[in-house]
Amino acid sequence: MIGMRGQMILAIIPSFVTQLIAFYRIRKFTKGLIVELIIFLADAFVQMIIPWPFGVIFALPLTVGVPVYCVRKWTLEYNHVPTGMFG
Repeated sequence: MIGMRGQMILAIIPSFVTQLIAFYRIRKFTKGLIVELIIFLADAFVQMIIPWPFGVIFALPLTVGVPVYCVRKWTLEYNHVPTGMFG
């Protein structure tokens, strides 16, 4: 069983290395790497469209939000924790 607190700490840090460690711990490294590459391309696109200080406002939630969602979802699946009200 993987602890959710540690996973969330690794996922919230806006660094692809720590996020990949979180994906690796739940055996989703390949899918996590694909997610990180898509996020990188989306961030690059946002930064090209919107100049630097303002582009970060849109890019940072994407950089943190998507990995946090994926890590949480896949950690619950890995731990076999029911997510619904009735299990």
